[in-house]
Amino acid sequence: MMPGQIPDPFVTTGSLPGQDPLTGRPGSALIVKELKCIGTIIVPLLEVKLDKRPQPVESELDEKEKRRKRRSEKNKAAWAWMQERRESLQREFEQLELINAELKKQIKKLEQERQLLLFLMLNRQRPTCIVRTDDL
Repeated sequence: MMPGQIPDPFVTTGSLPGQDPLTGRPGSALIVKELKCIGTIIVPLLEVKLDKRPQPVESELDEKEKRRKRRSEKNKAAWAWMQERRESLQREFEQLELINAELKKQIKKLEQERQLLLFLMLNRQRPTCIVRTDDL
């Protein structure tokens, strides 16, 4: 039926082609886009098959929103955990850096002590060493 057109009293709900006889709405296979009135007969001019997915119902939208919120909350919790973990690793890194610096100092000190002990040991042995003066 065209906008502004007076409905025909002889056309009842479900009597139009492509309409469900119980609801009067277009059937699942066809949608009547435009009707032409010829006397008392209404003729569909354009019929289109439904190929689109049905629109989600309100409960599906609510479920999607709930899932999105849950995922968002999980992401926030994961982000907070990652920040805490990063800070913990940063503190551990700084502690290990200090320990490493101390160990390097200790190695250097021990190397110097080793050199000194080697020098002292060689000097103690010097009087007993025979020095050759022969030319070979």
